[in-house]
Amino acid sequence: MQIGSFEIGPGAEKAIRYAYAAVLAVLALFALLTYQELQKQRSAPVVLPHYAFYVVDDSEGGTVVKVYGTWYVADGPTPAGFLQTTSIECRKLRLQCVESTAVVSVGEHGFLDTIPTVFEVERWTDDEIVTKPAPGRCTTRTIRMDLVNRLASSIIAAAPDAGKCDEQPRTLKLESGAKAQADALSKAK
Repeated sequence: MQIGSFEIGPGAEKAIRYAYAAVLAVLALFALLTYQELQKQRSAPVVLPHYAFYVVDDSEGGTVVKVYGTWYVADGPTPAGFLQTTSIECRKLRLQCVESTAVVSVGEHGFLDTIPTVFEVERWTDDEIVTKPAPGRCTTRTIRMDLVNRLASSIIAAAPDAGKCDEQPRTLKLESGAKAQADALSKAK
């Protein structure tokens, strides 16, 4: 075989074919690894924010508490197949907390949804904020913010007239979304 002004022998042709096959095998391996990584990333399609807790004194609106994070079940069953992030803003002047939660389904038919909830404040002291129970179909939810330790939690209790509902009481803790991201990726392996 002649390439330009060089002539190569049958041994060199064989080496070139082996090298070509080796390059194709390496490329196929990289394609497989890339496909596996993409499948893992589909199980956690978003990056969730870290936990943040701010107490701000607004000259016009009084004290404002803002909290950002992801709800985790502290005790009780954990819902699977969803990633979510929450922001809560409480205004002392209004005695009201507004919670906004964004939910991403990580199943086959993924979707994005937002859930706003308004909580009336039952008690606001220098140490904590506790909301009145917000009624749901089967449960009531109360948010508690520990202003000293900068922690947020939510207590979910069965509604008094829940009837045939199967909801279990549980306590949620607002924490960094990185934990949920890591959990979703580890389940994808």
